[in-house]
Amino acid sequence: MLATATPRAARPAAATPTVDTTTESVVRNHLTAFLQQKGVAAIVADYDPAARLHGPDGVYEGQAEIARFFDAFIAALPAGAYERFALGTLRVDGELAFITWSIGDDVPLGTDTFIVRGGRIVRQTFAMHATPSR
Repeated sequence: MLATATPRAARPAAATPTVDTTTESVVRNHLTAFLQQKGVAAIVADYDPAARLHGPDGVYEGQAEIARFFDAFIAALPAGAYERFALGTLRVDGELAFITWSIGDDVPLGTDTFIVRGGRIVRQTFAMHATPSR
């Protein structure tokens, strides 16, 4: 995985995590739950109860609708998707995280933007370009 980081001054071990590190931690946990196939409940656990996920098909509001989105998304993944998933970039700016990813030639580009507040995903955008089935 490629993650870009900005050098930071050394801080005492007991310091409160920064917004950047909290945002990155939540997004990495979300990706881990997905990639390790821990199930939709584990994926949705990172979302605030009032979260909204914006995608090409509409807006999913709340954990139950977001869970339905992930049920359908996972069911539609091409064969071998988890093994071929590649994180292109992960960039964090305060509460905002932006990722690009791919699944081989089947999905040469996917992108998500997350807004994380209070250790939970409160907003997300999702888009991907899938190649037509052969």
